[in-house]
Amino acid sequence: MIRFAVSAAILLLAPLLVAQSVATGFALDVIQDPVANARAMVFAPDGRLFYVENISGRIMVFNTPIGSTAPVEFVTLGADFVAPTGNDLGVHGICLHPNFPASGAVATDRFIYVCYATGTAGAPNLEVKRYQEDIANLGQPVSTIATPIVAAISMGSAANNFGGRIGFGPDNRLYVTVGDGGAAVNLAGAFAQDVSDRRGKILRYADDGSIPLNNPLTGNAMWARGLRNPRGFAFNPANNDLFGVDQGNPATSGVDELNVITSAGNYGWDVNGQSGQQTNVNYTNPAWDFPAAFDPSCVAFHPTGATAFPPLGYRTGVVYVGSEAASGSVTRVVLTGGAERHGIANWTLAQGFSGAIRDIKFGPDGHLYVMASNVLYRIRYVGNVSSNDPVADAGVDQTVNENTLVTLDGSASFDADVSDVLRFTWRQVGGATLITLANPTTAMPTFTAPDVTFDQSFTFELIIEDGSGGVDNDFVIINVTNIGNTGGDGVQTFSPQGEGGCSTGENPGWWWIGLLGLAAVVALRARRAV
Repeated sequence: MIRFAVSAAILLLAPLLVAQSVATGFALDVIQDPVANARAMVFAPDGRLFYVENISGRIMVFNTPIGSTAPVEFVTLGADFVAPTGNDLGVHGICLHPNFPASGAVATDRFIYVCYATGTAGAPNLEVKRYQEDIANLGQPVSTIATPIVAAISMGSAANNFGGRIGFGPDNRLYVTVGDGGAAVNLAGAFAQDVSDRRGKILRYADDGSIPLNNPLTGNAMWARGLRNPRGFAFNPANNDLFGVDQGNPATSGVDELNVITSAGNYGWDVNGQSGQQTNVNYTNPAWDFPAAFDPSCVAFHPTGATAFPPLGYRTGVVYVGSEAASGSVTRVVLTGGAERHGIANWTLAQGFSGAIRDIKFGPDGHLYVMASNVLYRIRYVGNVSSNDPVADAGVDQTVNENTLVTLDGSASFDADVSDVLRFTWRQVGGATLITLANPTTAMPTFTAPDVTFDQSFTFELIIEDGSGGVDNDFVIINVTNIGNTGGDGVQTFSPQGEGGCSTGENPGWWWIGLLGLAAVVALRARRAV
């Protein structure tokens, strides 16, 4: 059992404590009020924070320490910028070159990329351009004329569903989210499925705007398709998986999505107008469905090496998502399974912000920065407000036959504060086979033991929270016995737990069959691990 108790030092630059609803054990600070129609932000390696203003077209920068002084203008976009007029025009995304230096003395690769609307209000485009910061005058561009990187994408006269988020991946490639343009579903869904149309896609480019040779289609920037309005994305530092959010159409599907984006993936937005779980085998279903009107806008993962947030349930195995509904919120989706590509639970971290949440980013201090439309906030963990920590108890290990109903038992978990109501989250740890848990946020979830070709063990983690900022966890192992794969004399062919094995019984030929089967299983598991 791992016990956890933190008494975090409160780091205050000069922000005000605000009264919005935030999970107990956390504090919500106002860093800057106002910020003018902010839309996206990015931290520089030197600690500065760059962000864009959707309506004015300005790129702004906070010098360090962030919040000690007001932001200053870096540059205003050129005359080709088209501001929104009750639609989705304006500036949407900002990112820095992956080699942007941490030192002010280094001149190379000081590129700042921005994604915004150009053309006209009646015939808008989406473009990506970049500026270079002047090494002799930090905080100012070498030129106020931006360099085109991604050629104009015609978005259609509806001027909605632009997406427009940009960022570099661990592969040093530039990823661009592009919405379907907001036309009628029968048109917009067709755009999202058409590989020759860049709408409804996630695009992938080199840093200079050229198309990488290892994209799914030669000479095509498309990385994934079938998206309606992909507002935000982030890479999971644990395995480099790309997670993105997509806003469904409330009139046709009423579901928003958190997706794991893979090369050549198709996420199901088409002329039928459906989002969420679908039966079409050619579509990849979401890692998590959000209800109608959640309007996910941004994604963040806790950075490797940071320690400001609790280690249990808040760092690894969790993805943070912001909502740009009228009163924004930030939620965390707990991931399950060996690949951690599926959500198991969704808990609100903070809500009731002053306006929609446009972007979230973990800062160099390890705290979560939240960019609402007109206010920049910061969420800090301050520790358990109670003197007692919860104690998780995941029950005893079990050995069961395949296809048996299994009940996990966390009912012995407790907290000395009798008034605290414990929150339960069960998740699978490791394993190539994904287990579907029923009621994973209760003390006693259930699942049906899967068919196994040899005896296998499955590990589950129980995370409990006491509502005061205290967190604890425990693990339990469920051993599943193979009962169907037997030799001619009824002796189980694969018997050693977790490894596979063989028994000759009365027929030595079964030994060779078992050995070949074991080799195939080992090879398959090795290939899956790559």
